[in-house]
Parts: sequence; structure tokens; C-alpha cells
Amino acid sequence: MKKKNISPEKAKIISTLLVSIVFMTIVLSLSSMYTKKALKEAETDYFNSLDTTLDGFSRIISLQLNSYRDSLRSYFVDEIFENGNTEEIVDFIKKYDYKKNIDFLDLYYLLPDGTAYFSDGKVLKMNVAKHYGLNGQLDFYISGLGIPPGGNQCTFCMEETMRKQNGDVAGLLGCSVSVDGFIARTTGKKVGSRESFMLLDKTGLFIVHPDKSIIGLSYEPDDPAYENTSTINLAKNPASTFLGKDSDGNLIYLTTSKIPEAGWTLALKISMNEMNEIYKPEKKNKLFLIIISILIVITLVSIEAKTLDFFQKKQLIATVYDPLTNLWTRQRFEVEATKMLRNRHSKFMLIEADIRGFKFINQNYGEEIADKLILYYSTLLRKYTTDLHGIIGRGFADHFYIFFKITSVHKAMNVFKENVNCFMEEIKSYEIPFFPKFGLSFLMPGDKAKGITIQALIGQASFAKSTIKDNLLTHYSVYNSKLLEKINEERFIEGHMEQALDDKEFFVMYQPKISLSDDKIVGAEALVRWNSPKLGLMTPEKFIPLFERNGFITKLDYYVYDEVFKFIQKQLMKGEQIVPISVNMSRNHNKPEKFMHDFMEMFSKYAIPPELIQIEILERSVMDNNTLQDITEKLHKEGFSVAMDDFGSGESSLNMLTQIPVDVLKFDREFLNASTNNEGQINKKAQKFIQILVSLSKNLEKQTIFEGVETQAQRDFLRSIECDQAQGFFYSKPLSEQDFAQFIKLHS
Repeated sequence: MKKKNISPEKAKIISTLLVSIVFMTIVLSLSSMYTKKALKEAETDYFNSLDTTLDGFSRIISLQLNSYRDSLRSYFVDEIFENGNTEEIVDFIKKYDYKKNIDFLDLYYLLPDGTAYFSDGKVLKMNVAKHYGLNGQLDFYISGLGIPPGGNQCTFCMEETMRKQNGDVAGLLGCSVSVDGFIARTTGKKVGSRESFMLLDKTGLFIVHPDKSIIGLSYEPDDPAYENTSTINLAKNPASTFLGKDSDGNLIYLTTSKIPEAGWTLALKISMNEMNEIYKPEKKNKLFLIIISILIVITLVSIEAKTLDFFQKKQLIATVYDPLTNLWTRQRFEVEATKMLRNRHSKFMLIEADIRGFKFINQNYGEEIADKLILYYSTLLRKYTTDLHGIIGRGFADHFYIFFKITSVHKAMNVFKENVNCFMEEIKSYEIPFFPKFGLSFLMPGDKAKGITIQALIGQASFAKSTIKDNLLTHYSVYNSKLLEKINEERFIEGHMEQALDDKEFFVMYQPKISLSDDKIVGAEALVRWNSPKLGLMTPEKFIPLFERNGFITKLDYYVYDEVFKFIQKQLMKGEQIVPISVNMSRNHNKPEKFMHDFMEMFSKYAIPPELIQIEILERSVMDNNTLQDITEKLHKEGFSVAMDDFGSGESSLNMLTQIPVDVLKFDREFLNASTNNEGQINKKAQKFIQILVSLSKNLEKQTIFEGVETQAQRDFLRSIECDQAQGFFYSKPLSEQDFAQFIKLHS
């Protein structure tokens, strides 16, 4: 049998048809793949949006629960609940029953024996075992679903543990909350047309369900394959997603979220059979849900803002919230932290945070920018605190305090270090550069028997932070045993400083000032020393910083002034030579009128010309430029000359020289120390810089003097640039009165 030949025309047709079929197959395959991918992406985006929505409503529920708790806490008045008896407490909640939250059905006070006193006058016996705050382990508890005795509404209860001064439980302040009111403010809305929320308590009972008749019931599927969708299982082991069957046997998808404040589980149910209808309006639904969430959040925030505004106008929270950041004030922070400390079995961590050189930022950028920075910084710290379930408060200026329970010091430090690294990265994008620093202290269960208070913990953290000083590579410091040794030494110094002043353990030394034009003495600086019988001879850096912190420095200043005045008058009466002596005015003298009154009252007791006294003020003073200018002008009016000490070591700008009319600029010793090599030579760059500073000072008609001159090369260089005076070991160390008087005779 012969095979039939295919004509070229037919072959061409068949070839074209095959190519078309292959092309169609490829196109259809690609189209199918694209469609599947698009549907998969749509499904993924949809479920992601559901997770976002669930998270949003979880936050809304948390916000509402916290709002209820704040409403309940507003009834807590220290004088009533900590010091009052049961009758006074019950009378108080009855009296202010009309002010309770609109969703509260009852207020009650529950005693440890189970007796409950209600704000409407009822007195009932309750099962003590179901009120966990009575065992002293929980400070706050939210119950599951229930119907109160004699009531007909579904409710849940919130209870705050009230403690006595010794930490024992005095009772519970509680309220029953209407589930209907709670739903209306949180989950009382459907998502789309078919999805809805379910809220379960810790035992698996429905608190919220689309079918209100099911509220108070639980669900257990008949098919064991879907047992993970039982409400009891969901309440105990919530996961992000479940596939199972509902009570009617329909395939469902569940996405869940935990409500940490109450231990409840929020679930979102979607019928998988209707997913094809969901794909089409997916984008609209997503936008709709986002808008709803935003509106709800805005509504809640508006309600919260109006509530705060109301209380502020009524002056009920003036001492509770900081007006700039809306954080607790330090006073309220200490009250709340002290309550937390009553739990004897817990470990705690305290953090004090501030910003390096905040005074400089405030002066150079202005108060408005500084406040904006404080607000930004407080937002970062509040987020960190919220994540750790702690409390936060703001103290003076840029000082913040954070306090929370920890499980271990090691774990807490790891979390803290991670957050510090995140802080440092995040603040890089801020409009002005700033650098935070932190002081840390810990409280262990055994420490509480030692009577350590929250104020002591703050003091420890503050002291640790102060040891960081100007090291920009170190962001935090932890209070430890070495710091304890130092603080014990400081406590000893503080405990003996008053007696030491009375016993004249402090004495004055005089370091000569030499004219560089002829090497003759032209003045001296009075320096204080302390010869303690127990600690030995101490130089100023050992005690002056402490005295500046505790305020004792002002007393010591006046002691030095008096000793200097006595010495000068004694020399004048003996007919001996004398030169002008400068005395230091510490940074703590920040009230010009008071300083001038006290200083002149002491000075007037002696017959001394004011030309023999020079007052040295600090560039790094806590006083602003206006205050420094005021004091300088008042001193000039009385005939005294004024020098600016340690010039160049502070944070002020050079234009302060045109504002503050000082007579002399004393340059900080670090100008020479940091630029002098082992042979005593000053490097070229430093020489040029110092020459410019001296020239600038002379143009402003200021005398110049350098501290810390220790080598001939330094002396020769300063003389070559026409610096006026020098002070340092090259000429003389600080001298006693007798040696100084002899030095004057030899170098006049």
C-alpha cells in the first residue's frame, strides 16, 4: 500500500497550525501562570490585610481596656485607699458612683475574705479563688465572660489590687463592664459583607460573636481533623492561622491574635468558599478597612485628648502628667514605681536617660527646637518602655526615668543594648545631631530588705550616668560595686563637710600669676585644699564636683573669700607687699542680687581696696549669658575686676565675649597640655590657634593669662605672642600664706 504524499501546501498549513498551537499553548501557560500568580498575590495581600486589620483591632481592644483601667484607676486616691478603712473606701465609691465610666455597670470593693461592697449599696459574698489579685501575685486582672449576681447583661470584670503600706493586699477595687458597650467601641463592626470578629476569653467562651445568642458558649468541632479550631484550643494555643470547619460544616479560615492585657484571643473568620468573590473587591476592602481603622483610632485619640483636656482644665492631673510629653511627672513616676516595689519577689531595672549637651542645644537652637527634640526623644523612650511593659516619667529638662520588672539582669542588659543600637541608628536621621546617654541600676529581691527606695535607685542610675562624662563612645554606665565604693566615699565626705568647715580643715593656698613681660608677680589665685584627719590631704577635684552637686560649694566659697580677705588685710596692716588675689565664683551662684548682697556684706567687714580682689567666673557655668552679664556689671560697679576662668573648655560660642564685659580671659590648661610633646614643645598648629585666640582677646581689649605653664618653651612661646600673664608650675606651685608672702618679696 502506498503512502499518500502530502502536498507542500498542506504541509505548510500543518506546520503553521502546529506553530500556532505551540504558541497558543505557551501563551495560555504563561497567562495561566500569571493569573495564578496574580491570584496568589491577591490572596496573600488579602490575608496580609486581614492580619493588619486584626492587629489594628487588637490594639483598639487594648486601648479600650487600658482606657477602662485608667477610668478605674481614677478612683484610686492615696489618702482613701492606703490610709482609710473599709467603711471610708465604700462610702467613697458610693459617693462618686455617678462619675464612673459609661460602660461600667458596677463598682465594688472586695475584701480578702470574699465580701464585696458595691457602689449601688449591694453587699455580696464572692468566691475568693476566682479573684487572683487577692493572692498578692497580680496587681491587675481582667476576668473572662460572666453575668454578675442579680444582673441580666453579659459582663467581664476588671480588678486593681490595693495594697497596704507594708505591701500586703488590702482588697481589690473592681468594676463590671458591659460587654455590649465594649463591643460597640471595639469589634462591633463587620469587615466586608461576610467576615466578622470573634473574641474568646481564657476558657474559650465567646465574648464577641456575630450571632449574639452564642455569646457565653464555646465551640468543639465534631470532626477530629479540625480539633485545632475548637475555641478552647484557640484560647490556650493561639496561632496566626487555622483551617477548619465551622458549626455548619463549611470550610473556614481563621486568623488569630492575643490580647495581652486580658489573655483573650481575637479571631477573624472567613469562608473559603467565597474567596473568588473576595478577590475582586480586595483592594477596595483593604482601603475600606484601613480607613475604618484610622477613623476608629482617630476617634479614640480624640476622646482621650478631650478627656485629658477636661481633667487638666479641672486641675485634677496637674501633678500627674508632663504638659510637653504627656508622660508622668517624676513625682507621679516615683509613686507608681513605689507601688511596683511592693512585690517582694520581683527583680527590677531602672534607667535614667538624658541628652549630652542639651543646655548647648537649648541655647544655640532655641527653646522651640529643644522642645521638639524632647518630644521626639520621649517618643523613642515611650516605645521602648511599652515593649517592656514598664512605666516612664519625665523629670527636669531632658531627664527621663524608666522602670520595669525583669527576669534576669543578663537578659535585660542584652535587650537594652539592642535598643541602644536601634536608638543610635534611628536618631541619625533627625534634623539636628544629638547623643543620648543612660545610667542603669538594678534591684534584686534581697535588696528590698535593705530599705532601698525608688529615689535611691534613681540616685544610683544618675551617679552611674555621671561617670560617662564626655566619652562619646560610651552611651551608658551601670551602677556597680566600684561606684558603690566611690559613693560611700562621697557619703563620708558629705557627712563630714560641715564639721570640717567648722574645724577649719579647709585651708587656702596661693598660686602666683607672673607678668610675661618682666617675670614679676602681678597677682595670685586662691585655691582651696582639705586636710582631713581620716582621708588625708585632698585636692579640689576630689570634693569640688560633689560640693557643686549638693550645693555646699557656696558655703565653701564664702569661707575662702573670708580667709583671703583676712590675709590681705593682715598684710596691709603689717605694711607688707601684697598683689591682687583672684577668688573663684562657683557655678552654683546663679542669683546676682543674692550673691552681691552676701559678698559685699562680707567684704565690707574688711578695710581692703576692691582693686586687690578679682572674681573668676566659669565659662561652663549653669548661668545663662544674661545672668553672667548681670553679675559682671554689678561687680564692676563695686570696683572689682572680673576674669573668665577655663576659657575655651566650655560649650559657649565666642560671641559671648562681646556680651559679657569681663576684664581677663584665663585660658584652660588643656590648650597647652594637649599640644605639648615630651620635649615640652608646642606643635605648630596649636601655636597658630593660640596666637589667634590671644590676638582676638587683645582686639576685644581683654587681658590674657594661661594656666598650666610648666616648661620654658611654653613660657617663651606665650611671651612671643604677647600674652600678658602666666600661671603654673614653671613659676611656682600653690603656696601657703607664709611662703606666698616671701615669694612676693622676691619677685616684685
